[in-house]
Amino acid sequence: MKPSAITRRNFIRTTALALPLVATSCAETKPSSRSRSDEFVRVRDGKFELRGRPYFYVGANMWFGCYVADAALPGGRARLVRELDRLKKIGCTNLRLLAGSETSPLAGAMPRGITKSPHDYDEVLLRGLDFCLAEMAKRDMKAVLFLSNYWQWSGSFAQYVRWITGENIPDPDRPVMAKGDWHAFMQFSAKFYQTAAAIELYRDYVSQLIRRKNSVNGKIYRDDPTIMTWELANEPRPCADDSTATKDVPIFCDWVDATAKFIHAQDENHLVCTGSEGVWGCLQKPEVFIAAHRTPAIDYVTVHMWLKNWSWIKTVELGADFETAAGKARDHVEMHNQIATDVLKKPLVLEEFGLPRDLENYSPDSPTTARDEYYRRMFAQVAESCEAGRALQAANFWAWAGEGRTSAMENSAGKFLGDPPCEPQGLNSVFDTDTSTLAVIAAANEKLSKFAN
Repeated sequence: MKPSAITRRNFIRTTALALPLVATSCAETKPSSRSRSDEFVRVRDGKFELRGRPYFYVGANMWFGCYVADAALPGGRARLVRELDRLKKIGCTNLRLLAGSETSPLAGAMPRGITKSPHDYDEVLLRGLDFCLAEMAKRDMKAVLFLSNYWQWSGSFAQYVRWITGENIPDPDRPVMAKGDWHAFMQFSAKFYQTAAAIELYRDYVSQLIRRKNSVNGKIYRDDPTIMTWELANEPRPCADDSTATKDVPIFCDWVDATAKFIHAQDENHLVCTGSEGVWGCLQKPEVFIAAHRTPAIDYVTVHMWLKNWSWIKTVELGADFETAAGKARDHVEMHNQIATDVLKKPLVLEEFGLPRDLENYSPDSPTTARDEYYRRMFAQVAESCEAGRALQAANFWAWAGEGRTSAMENSAGKFLGDPPCEPQGLNSVFDTDTSTLAVIAAANEKLSKFAN
């Protein structure tokens, strides 16, 4: 049942009052100071700001930036330059990029991670990240860098746990595995928050990145205004289900708070966020989402929105099913906008959302009628919020594939589409030939630019 707006507001207000009983371990501290340079994105009075003006954007997820910029990949860097030019042309100047991955034996994972083994980093991939950031700087783009992953496709927290404990990770992509092993994998990944040595390995990498000198332009990462945000991980969840929530939620809140403070202590210039899916990734409980994000060390909050993955839509095409699903999506994002505006008083980004092509066809030649309409509505919701001075101020669609191409069901990361290697390639990718989708994105950015003036 879809709750009314009044019901949601009353629930949020009641939840906020009850928070000390949910997770008293989420310590509140004064936010660290920020550089006075206007070139860094900052948060002021619950709003994003850049160069003294509101900072609103429709950007893209393009996780593969450091991989395609591998100097040994023929034509990779030339392709990246073309992709950035295409994105700039449609107004996408904010990109969410992978900046931390771990070499993993899992079937659905990329075979190559930035962290090859404890304290051993792939300098070639890091130089690829250097190149990507340097090229973004030339185009006045901003980067959101996620530092690891709760999920298996780029290594994940589970790999950190495996390095420390020696345990085998339950592999959710092995067809021979028993039913329910997604649950087992999620619980294993969440062991990260309670494995001190694993956290130290993660922190060592994060510190190395913050202090890194870009091999292309010589900028130290902590001093580079091209970077907008250090994101703790892609979609971190506290645990798999309610069975351990009483113990695990406070531990997760402590990890969020301590890790964000750890980053701010080394870097006063950049924002920090969790990369959370939102309420969906917090046991589908608003009070858990609020508890995890109350710390002032987290500068803004995120929500992800997946109609198909969450089984909110059966067939991707315009019609009654689409209208119902799109309405649920709007209500879900609005719930987060209310929480961010009225309770947390922090900016909100619709950081991931996507939809397959019509009838879930993977071919770049197939139509995107439903996707275009879905994008149009989500972008309109962002624009309405910006115009009203509310928390939702930006969106990053999932995901940019550009000129990347691969066969329909090939799960190869080597072609570098927007879809991770564990998913059908082309599933949620936006290609450079998707002219109608590109027009929707460009129009959304044009509208937001007027609000920022």
